[in-house]
Amino acid sequence: MEAHNLPEALNLIMEQRGCSGSQLARDLGVSQQWVSDVSRGKQDTPTEKAIRLLASVGWELVIRPKREEEDPVNRREFVTATASVMFVPSPNVGPHEDPLYLGELARRVGRARYEHGGGAVATTAIKHIRRIEPLIASNDRKLQEQASNLAIEAAWTLNDARRFDAGEKVGGLALALARRSGSMDAQSRAYSALANMNAERGERDRSFKFAEAGGKLREIPDAQQQWMRLRKAWAQAHLRGQENVARDEIENVLGLLRDNGGFTGQSPLDMADMTSSLGRAMADLGAHEEAQEIMNQALSFFENHHLTPVALCLAHQSTTALSASQVDLAANRMLMLARFTPLINSPRVDGHVKTILTMSARWGTVPDMRDARDQLKGVIHSTVRTSIQS
Repeated sequence: MEAHNLPEALNLIMEQRGCSGSQLARDLGVSQQWVSDVSRGKQDTPTEKAIRLLASVGWELVIRPKREEEDPVNRREFVTATASVMFVPSPNVGPHEDPLYLGELARRVGRARYEHGGGAVATTAIKHIRRIEPLIASNDRKLQEQASNLAIEAAWTLNDARRFDAGEKVGGLALALARRSGSMDAQSRAYSALANMNAERGERDRSFKFAEAGGKLREIPDAQQQWMRLRKAWAQAHLRGQENVARDEIENVLGLLRDNGGFTGQSPLDMADMTSSLGRAMADLGAHEEAQEIMNQALSFFENHHLTPVALCLAHQSTTALSASQVDLAANRMLMLARFTPLINSPRVDGHVKTILTMSARWGTVPDMRDARDQLKGVIHSTVRTSIQS
């Protein structure tokens, strides 16, 4: 079964699955109108988006040299020949039994979270997790490592969607798969996700234990070592009597990051994310001015398509400014946040917006703050708006 264009591919997928356009839209994480328009050839779609969406339902894009059908003798495929495009199911093994596929899927789940928010891709991420759960019994270590990477990205996605219980289970699966694979790096990143998730839900003792366990691992990349130090210190910042130790450790990580211009193997996104997290940790310790400076630096590192982390950074700057009674700065960041919120589906961001509106109410009569609050109220999701008004 194969298709030679995207409309034909969508129609074949619906036929193969026996599903309607609305059901396929839910599986792909797009609107029913998009499926309807594309399947009828009424809307063009960028190749990258087509690849990402089709991969989520087990299909892939194949580009091959065109065959010379008129001459059976000359059916050899040349690289310089005109390329034809086909959308075909992954061959030989199921896509979730292919390490390369799982690795690419993990990258795409993470990218979708950064670009669209965890709420937009949580359901799809869980579907993938159900497919890889049996791999815990596999003897293929590479497959288990890539399955762990996918589970880690799914755990972060569920954290952003504020589905903590499901995220904790997926994080546990990621750790189990990482242990089975023998990958110290994957184990460290699984511990990091679990530590952060528990910190987000207020379970600081559990967060500290996960971070401490991850910090004991050896032979992990330098950047990952610093993440574990940051996770541990962040948890300590909320434990009585540990605040000074936490601040010293956070400042040490920050100093290393600045002195080295990033850690070996760290991508610009990772550096931006770590800088933003360091800023938030300093804010939690009450170092508001320094926290703002650090988060400003983080914003300069993020790229245009990193919508969700930028929105989170702006939300943290807003709450930090409000905690310090910096009304003008808070209003400025709130207005900026209002530009990003409608572009993503992130319950995590929505929760911060709710907190910001509650904290800023005392300055509601200040003209700039009133405008900023009105902008935020106008763009947040209806569920959050209802909870604020009630």
